[in-house]
Amino acid sequence: MRKQRRSVMGSRLILLSVMAMVGAALPALPAAAVDNVPAPPTPSAAPLPVSTNTVATPTDQFIVKFKDRAGIQAVDPQKSFSEAAEAIGVPVEIVRTTAAGEEVVKTDRKLGADQATALVATLAADPSVEYAEPDAIMQPLAVAPNDTYYSLQWGLGSGAGGINVLGAWDVSQGEGSVVAVVDSGILGHTDLDANVLPGYDMINDLATSRDGDLRDPNPRDEGDATYDGQCAAGKAGARSSWHGTHVAGIIAAVAGNGKGVAGVAPKAKIVPIRALGTCGGYTSDIADGIRWAAGGTVTGVPANANPARVINLSVGGRAACSATYQNAVNFARGQGAVVVVAAGNENIDASLISPANCSNVITVGASTKDNSKAYYSNSGENVDVTAPGGDMTKNAVDGIVSTLNNGADTATTEDYYLKSGTSMAAPHVAAVAAMMLSKLPALTPADVEQRLKSNARALASCTGGCGAGLVDANATLKQLAADAAPIVAGTPTITGEAAVGKTLTVDNGTWNNVESAEWTYQWNRWGVPVAGATDSSYTLVADDHQAAMTVTVTATKKYVPAVSATSEPTAQVGQGTLTGSVPVIVGSAYVGSTLTIDPGSWEPAPVEFMYAWTRNDPGTTGHHLSSLPSYTVTSEDVGKTITAELIGMKTPYFLLQMLSKPTPAVVPADKAVSPESVVFTEAPYMADDTYTVPESETVDYQVDGKTVDAGTHRARGQVKVTAQAKDGYALLNAATTQWSAYFSSKGPDFTAPTVSPFKDVLTSQQFYTEMSWLADRKISTGWIEADKSVTYRPLTPINRDAMAAFLYRMAGSPDYTPPSQSPFKDVLTTQQFYKEMSWLAETGISSGWTESDSSRTYRPLTPINRDAMAAFLYRLANKPDYVAPVTSPFRDVDPQQQFYKEMAWMAEKGISSGWMISDTDRIYQPLSPINRDAMAAFLYRMP
Repeated sequence: MRKQRRSVMGSRLILLSVMAMVGAALPALPAAAVDNVPAPPTPSAAPLPVSTNTVATPTDQFIVKFKDRAGIQAVDPQKSFSEAAEAIGVPVEIVRTTAAGEEVVKTDRKLGADQATALVATLAADPSVEYAEPDAIMQPLAVAPNDTYYSLQWGLGSGAGGINVLGAWDVSQGEGSVVAVVDSGILGHTDLDANVLPGYDMINDLATSRDGDLRDPNPRDEGDATYDGQCAAGKAGARSSWHGTHVAGIIAAVAGNGKGVAGVAPKAKIVPIRALGTCGGYTSDIADGIRWAAGGTVTGVPANANPARVINLSVGGRAACSATYQNAVNFARGQGAVVVVAAGNENIDASLISPANCSNVITVGASTKDNSKAYYSNSGENVDVTAPGGDMTKNAVDGIVSTLNNGADTATTEDYYLKSGTSMAAPHVAAVAAMMLSKLPALTPADVEQRLKSNARALASCTGGCGAGLVDANATLKQLAADAAPIVAGTPTITGEAAVGKTLTVDNGTWNNVESAEWTYQWNRWGVPVAGATDSSYTLVADDHQAAMTVTVTATKKYVPAVSATSEPTAQVGQGTLTGSVPVIVGSAYVGSTLTIDPGSWEPAPVEFMYAWTRNDPGTTGHHLSSLPSYTVTSEDVGKTITAELIGMKTPYFLLQMLSKPTPAVVPADKAVSPESVVFTEAPYMADDTYTVPESETVDYQVDGKTVDAGTHRARGQVKVTAQAKDGYALLNAATTQWSAYFSSKGPDFTAPTVSPFKDVLTSQQFYTEMSWLADRKISTGWIEADKSVTYRPLTPINRDAMAAFLYRMAGSPDYTPPSQSPFKDVLTTQQFYKEMSWLAETGISSGWTESDSSRTYRPLTPINRDAMAAFLYRLANKPDYVAPVTSPFRDVDPQQQFYKEMAWMAEKGISSGWMISDTDRIYQPLSPINRDAMAAFLYRMP
């Protein structure tokens, strides 16, 4: 998880920042927590909040980084230190240079908070200094120990608070993984020695080290016992903690040896790095320990022969994440090492504790046997996961048992002790990381963190933010095992007809270990990859004709090699089959007329054609007339029909022959006629709109495929009339044979009266004009109330029976006699508006619903919804020619929805604009009932 180290600009703000860093210079305090939201179960790229509100405490050592001045006059560090020393009146001497090139300086005595702040401020103000910060002393985060034995390792078990290691051990026990424990060093212990590699003592301060020298190759824990007031005024003394030995045992104590305890990763190796001693340890020593652990170079220290992939830091102190810490952590991560850090034990926000608040670390909170947050554990957004840390306040055996020593000051005999704290939680996670890297070394630190989080279990109780929850070793390693398992290929098979134009599909077959695999495909022609043919299906093209096809299936997943398998070849690809339309003869069948062929649609285009015109003589197989694309009718054809055969040709496809319908019997040239025109008359109101069909002995006039009598007919909406020659006649090719018109539903301009025709409709009301127009046109008469007033009930949904009446009257109340038997099962012939509902059925405006018994219902007393209303109005307009747009004009209407075309037509014609919900989006609310006022508006706007 990335944490942010806050930078501060400006002279006054720099002073505040320096004060915060001075606080970090003092012996580290147990850490703590505030309420916050748990981090998500995947690493975040966004910085998390880090507090710099630290308490200033005394220190005698500081870290200074000078700016890189390549190509410029070199800086004089001693001059900078002398000037700073003179400013505060305290001698300063250079102790050493860190692995990162920082200078560690020491004063001749511990400085109080004010003097320490002043020294850092003076150094930081030097233009040659990149940063200056206290060399903070860190302390172990363990809670006071107690004693017990191996069988008490609940943290490894499958109970509520356990991390389930037994299942994980089926996958890995940490073989080959190296974990560096940067801590108080280590003691010999027969339950641990077999898993300990050479380490190093990084303590560079005699008062801290207790071993009489500075850095050396012996990481033996010399004890950290103190007397009252030794580390800070008023602070009680304590016996030696043997903290590093306890942490190391949690990680890698030998398992299965019939004694003591088992480590979480009992076959991992420990590289002990001693950086904590009396009163804790300096940040500079810990930072060098981190670098050396990861394989970095530290001046004066031999190279680490066993670079660690996991580094455990069960240390911390109140401070912002210093540049020294962050640089060291970044180096380790860059080397591929996972840095695991304890969150701290003060029950405060972990952002106050360093290095838990650094970026690129996994910060671990502590949980208890019942899977709750430990009372002492720090929490907040900086916590990534939790692990068993224990709670010994009620029962000592609820702590974490591990290897230790009985010595109160110096080491004596080995033993096992119980401790609790986030110091114990962190090594549980470090050990699981070691097992993960043992199984799959290619994992990156980010991979390790993401998998730990994604497999964690939520805590039963947590206040303040416990990250993704309790690490689950079994779930994490089982998932990892699946990801690490090599792919075992199956046998792909091809299904489908091996013919040009047909589609082949691959069945991958049965493969193993492919749960997270990605699949790719490559189709091959005679074993050669076909460019662009990389889907699981492939449509055969002309180039595939007579070739054998195979497909290569490849499964790919992270960390393991991709595996491919190729199918058996198909039979050689055969010829394809063309598809074509029935050709249509264009032109009238009379002597002298030239006929042509409309081939329609043929696939795959382009297709070449051969033609065959035939006169159909009775009693014969026909008389071939022509092989040209057109044919001119002759007198020999009179009385006979003519057909045209179209033969499609394309390589490599089979020929396709398609035969047209025959023409009517050919007539002499003098029987070719030109029909008289249909006359359309639009009146002010729909009721008076008409079209007139002329008398004719040679032509029938049809509407909607039905012949209409000569004379004048009522018109409504769109009307199309088509001429059809009667038997013995033909229509001249150039003649007009179709007439159409659209009759507007609108009448003359309407001015609403100053006095409302309805008691319950105000003249200022929305849609008043439209409702008063309905009254004026007698489309709605409303209700006569007891006081003889007339009401309209504008906000009442309109029912389907009343809707029928509105539309019937809108059409001018045409002459219509309803049938004696109702067209709808649920509409009685004696029912109000029966005539109008029957008229809707007769005109096709409403067909109702077909029920399970095949009867039709109308549901007359059901309110009509806005989508069905659109359909009614579109049909009232006689289904005018209209192509709905691909993109819906309304956000809540899908183009695949019932009545989409009709609702889009409403929008196109301005009948309904819906509701604007943003500058660009409108909604229609298709399934909402329509009220009587809106219905009036719809009818008034009809085109």
